[in-house]
Amino acid sequence: MQLLFVRNARSRVQQISLSGKQVVVLLVGIVLLLMVLNVFAVWLLSVLGFETQSDTVIEAVEARYDQKLTELGTQMGELSQRIKRLDAARQQLIDESPRPPPLPSAPQNLAPATNPAPTAIPKSSGGQGGPMLSARENFPETGSFAIRIDQLTLTMRDLQAQTRVLTDRLQTMRVWQATAPTGYPLPYVVPVSSLPGVRTDPFTGLPSWHAGTDYAAQAGMPILATGDGYVVRAEWDGDFGNVVEVSHPGANAITRYAHTDAFYVKPGQRVKRGEVIARVGSTGRSTAPHLHYEVKMTR
Repeated sequence: MQLLFVRNARSRVQQISLSGKQVVVLLVGIVLLLMVLNVFAVWLLSVLGFETQSDTVIEAVEARYDQKLTELGTQMGELSQRIKRLDAARQQLIDESPRPPPLPSAPQNLAPATNPAPTAIPKSSGGQGGPMLSARENFPETGSFAIRIDQLTLTMRDLQAQTRVLTDRLQTMRVWQATAPTGYPLPYVVPVSSLPGVRTDPFTGLPSWHAGTDYAAQAGMPILATGDGYVVRAEWDGDFGNVVEVSHPGANAITRYAHTDAFYVKPGQRVKRGEVIARVGSTGRSTAPHLHYEVKMTR
């Protein structure tokens, strides 16, 4: 291999001859020199504070994403558990909703009037739609940090909304369970002497309408409120004698306890389920001691 050097147009041409081995040695020397210069440059940048931070920045971003994903996952798990607990409590309220005890002397379908228990919460159907797209060609990469966080965030918000709905409905059911007049008006089960409907009037012998249920209880037996509410009437009535009426706003009902010997409440007083409000008597238009119990729906 020959190398020709010319300084200017008037100078002589200088010629250098190199063998193949010399060319290889020269190339190796150049490569080694470049490597040394590269190492020196990296060291110099490090000393001067210009070292690249790309790997460190990437690791920090990934760490933040992982932390966010963990937090969202934890919150979503807590919301899911809370929804399960609320749903279990709702079902327990329905299962434990009090029912009047069976009356052996009366048909079951003519037992004291009660409000039906709320049915199970219907699952929202919601609307769906959108164009038909190819999953492989049009869907984004689900492994992306940003997309995974968005998906978890949306899921968490949906769980929060479901939790609020279940909480509100559970509270409504608790109010209904407490106020609905589904209890028994006496401390013991007694025979029924007259059912609701058309009957022969005990005084005139003519057909007449009877709006309540007559319980053949002994005189002086305590009379119990069948649900939480407010006393709206406690007075003497020409037909019902000493009568007490309790309003149950949460159940949209009023209960009437008539022919009592005496009552222990006054209008405006708040009463609880099972609280003694009067005692059995035979006042008003009555033939013998008994309790006339009646449920009227306000709407």
